[in-house]
Amino acid sequence: MTQELEVSERLNHAWDEHLCPVLDKAIEAADYAWATLETEIQRLGYSAERPVPDNATKHAYFDAIKWDALEMSDSIYWSLSSEEKEKDDRDLEEFETTYILREDYSLRITALAFLTVGKILANDQ
Repeated sequence: MTQELEVSERLNHAWDEHLCPVLDKAIEAADYAWATLETEIQRLGYSAERPVPDNATKHAYFDAIKWDALEMSDSIYWSLSSEEKEKDDRDLEEFETTYILREDYSLRITALAFLTVGKILANDQ
């Protein structure tokens, strides 16, 4: 079992190294999304702590940022008024259909757009 884990770990690191430039861009997009959502969370009176990269793979770090950002996005969504939720729902549906980011989208939708780019780059569908 230990040998299988070592082989798996070596493959993960080789995969990260091969895709390093792409994963770096995916992490950059997710970082932007995270920072944007952090601003909104702070506006609502909450705080957030950015995931810290450790010795795990870059893909694992991307996953940590992604899930943290998605949790912040959900928290923001549920704090919106009914009218704001309706607009956010329409805007998110429009973005998911067109993949065009508009200026009048909320910061939450803008962050989710950048997170989507990161997910596409990280092949994390």
